[in-house]
Amino acid sequence: MDSTPDLYRATQARATNHTVATLPTQTALVRGVGIDLIELERIARACARHPRFVERILTPAERAYCLSHSASAVQHIAGRWCAKEAIAKAVGRPLRWQEVEILPDPYGKPVVHLYGTSATLVPEGELLVSITHTRTLAQAIALWVVNR
Repeated sequence: MDSTPDLYRATQARATNHTVATLPTQTALVRGVGIDLIELERIARACARHPRFVERILTPAERAYCLSHSASAVQHIAGRWCAKEAIAKAVGRPLRWQEVEILPDPYGKPVVHLYGTSATLVPEGELLVSITHTRTLAQAIALWVVNR
């Protein structure tokens, strides 16, 4: 009996058939990459010490989303912090906290929205982010992708 997974065989079959017609017509170029990692305890301390901390770093829609997850609100706040830091690193310039908004799409994928001056710093392309966390850490990676 063949133990090769069906998905692998299907991928190999497509690769050998040279399905070039399904490739995108434009080439995507990664213009910037950023990554950030933070201990959840640091965010929890900042929230406890500075009552307006969350208001300063998150938009009203982000606050509503993060605080709706009461059991894991700190993880969600820390994830947004990391994502915004990673985006600034990918762009290569500081951005205003309130002008960068990261909200989930209907499937839970984080989507970046830029407003104001921050939007003018990224005149083309798309910002992609991935956010993850454990019991003690949150991490995010951001890519600035443009079509060429």
